[in-house]
Amino acid sequence: MKKVLFVLLSFFLFISCNENVKDSKNISKVLFNKDSENMKIDVFLNGKFFTSYIYNKEYPKPILFPVKAKSGLTVTRGFPLNPIPGERTDHPHQIGHWFNYGNVNGLDFWNNSDAIPKKDMHLYGKIVQTKILELNNKKGYLLSTSQWQSNLGEHILTEKTKFIFSELGSTRIIDRITELEAVKDVSFKDNKEGLFAIRVIRQMELPSKKAGKFIDSNGLVTDVKVLDNTGVNGDYLSSEGLKGGDVWGTRARWVKLYSKVNDQNISITIMDSPKNIGHPSYWHARDYGLFSANNLGQSAFSQGREVLNFSLKSGEKIKFKHRMLINSGDELSTEHIENFYNEFSENKTVKLFNGKNLNKWDLPKNNLWWSINEDGILVAKNDPKQIGSNLFTKKKYSNFYLELDFKFISGKIDSGVFIRGNQSEINPQIQIGESGSLKRDMTGSPYIPKKGYPVEANEVSKNLKLDGWNKMGIKVVENNYIINLNGVQILDYNHEYSNLPGPIGLQIHKSRDMEIWFKNINISEI
Repeated sequence: MKKVLFVLLSFFLFISCNENVKDSKNISKVLFNKDSENMKIDVFLNGKFFTSYIYNKEYPKPILFPVKAKSGLTVTRGFPLNPIPGERTDHPHQIGHWFNYGNVNGLDFWNNSDAIPKKDMHLYGKIVQTKILELNNKKGYLLSTSQWQSNLGEHILTEKTKFIFSELGSTRIIDRITELEAVKDVSFKDNKEGLFAIRVIRQMELPSKKAGKFIDSNGLVTDVKVLDNTGVNGDYLSSEGLKGGDVWGTRARWVKLYSKVNDQNISITIMDSPKNIGHPSYWHARDYGLFSANNLGQSAFSQGREVLNFSLKSGEKIKFKHRMLINSGDELSTEHIENFYNEFSENKTVKLFNGKNLNKWDLPKNNLWWSINEDGILVAKNDPKQIGSNLFTKKKYSNFYLELDFKFISGKIDSGVFIRGNQSEINPQIQIGESGSLKRDMTGSPYIPKKGYPVEANEVSKNLKLDGWNKMGIKVVENNYIINLNGVQILDYNHEYSNLPGPIGLQIHKSRDMEIWFKNINISEI
């Protein structure tokens, strides 16, 4: 009997511990209530109200408003549709959750609102709901079409959007898949205003001493010079490990905005699919409550170092996929977020180094260079004779996204990451630390054996931490190499060869008395 009880207890513990990795769509009961008169569709999850899809043509875009956590707490700002005393009254175009962009064929779709003077309306665009294609209660999705138009009614883009609503434990989930088809040639000039966005309640903002506008219960607006931050305690955390205001204008796979509201843990996490253009997305994450993933604003966020200026020819399509987690109750840990992300991205993230062993690596014979310390850190230290060493994965990789953390410990660091092996002239190495030939730091730059450095990474000295942990992201697709350092893109390089599959490698260069540490080495195949 004791054995049976133990087995049952173990089973339930397993279920509990793995709650956040189940297929959420299998345990969510979704109900759609269409209100044609008010031009909205109410969404209920497991019998409780979640949000409303509002497609009123008086608004410049369809929105989800309000958005509620499972606990019942509303996480979206009320203004301007349902103002709440004490909240900000800036940016009237930021309502609930929306999807649009600040420069489409020169038209501003982002800032359009009833606050725009009539004489300026020709400068703005609007998104007009055209049809509800399907409301599927069983699978929990809403499918609709819209038109991106000028304010004169010119049809520019056709939008087809699928919302998938689900719930897992204390986490509510919105998956949004938006396909845009060009009716005519369309340009999306780099712009910080976009793309997948939400405006949150005052309590989830980051504490600020900036001035603001507030509205009372009678709708009267008051300008406040110094903000009262009582109960305001929001903070950002990115997949790259950045926090607070440092997240704005950086790249990340996901970002969490978290707070405590009335002693209740609340968080909103937005995820960017690896299949999206511009992945990992830049983040327009403001302290005043605007939270947005922008896949198209490269020049605006990089101070001109990168330029995308994406365009579509007439008839061409592009698809965007994002996920939003609204969690209440127990804090949503980074591990749980990564579980959600793996399921969402359909690209399983594998730990190449787990902090316990090097089973996924081929250790060199008579290993003197590679060890794991008591904190689960991979220690790379040269031998007394400074022979140097390379550590390669057992598995070969083609297209992937690799993340790793590194920290300079001692000596003049000359290390790097081998991409797809170390075949001469075929597979570049991404440098970490000082170049032996150039005698200066070349972190993030590609090194080609027998050819040297074809290009140099941008603004490394500004973003490299010499005395702390650094996070490097390496995205490799065919012959294209994109390198991020601490959330900032420092390299976009096309090699002349489309490289063959090969292992991932770490290097300790010879003739150097050096020690460097690594941790959190993860890879997602693309």
